[in-house]
Amino acid sequence: MPLPRIRMRLPYDDKHTGRRTRLMWLSAMLMVLGTACFRADPLAQERVVERDQLLREVAGLRKLEAVAPGKLMDREREVMVGVRDTLLQSLLAATLPVSVDIRNDFTVTLTGARLTFRSNVARVALSGHVRRRSFPRVAAIVRLRGALDNFTISRVEGLRTRIAIDDVEIDAPTGAMSVLDPVVIEALRSIVERSLPELTSGLPALTIPVRLDQNMTLPGFGPEGALSIEPSMAPLRMSASRVIAFQNRLWIVLRAELGEFATVARDTTP
Repeated sequence: MPLPRIRMRLPYDDKHTGRRTRLMWLSAMLMVLGTACFRADPLAQERVVERDQLLREVAGLRKLEAVAPGKLMDREREVMVGVRDTLLQSLLAATLPVSVDIRNDFTVTLTGARLTFRSNVARVALSGHVRRRSFPRVAAIVRLRGALDNFTISRVEGLRTRIAIDDVEIDAPTGAMSVLDPVVIEALRSIVERSLPELTSGLPALTIPVRLDQNMTLPGFGPEGALSIEPSMAPLRMSASRVIAFQNRLWIVLRAELGEFATVARDTTP
């Protein structure tokens, strides 16, 4: 089916400048319209986002339901660490601003973050802007909604978590004629949504300042005296068995598994 003919009139006195400007804006229109063609139905997309958020919250509530009184943790092998929401908010703010390049031509810059607890989920709202680096240099406000997910233990940095993005919102576009605002919004949202894996991997991990020793060491004593015991060491493997968010705190249950002890060299430094 042939495309409809588009005619534009711009108030420029100079004939060459007007023609060049019309061609530039026509290219811009083709760019955003072509990108927006890949956009799914907005209502269907919103239902998918709501479904994913509800599934995350249902999973969080089931974790709480599965924890019987007195059985939140194995007292012999597990330990619980509580982190206040104010500390998590400060740690999130310390990772910003951050810029992530996507699709080789766009940059998402995030400058604000807000943390809330809901249905045993640590929800995160990020805000900033997205812009195109080449012509047409359109830009807009971007808001991302997601949650803290995938808690891991790093041997060097301790307890870490990453942000999983559920939803993208675009608002207040600039760099294009106002009549094109709805098209630009849909185009930029489509681009950011299709780049979520790339964007998520570019966000910095959130490191919670908890020291986790990786070994248990028995210093030993002697060799003078009637009894002498060589120093020994056993590996201590730590893992995050479950994470619970309630009462404005993030409760992280850490499971410890102690390996076999082995003799180590005695420290002879005075």
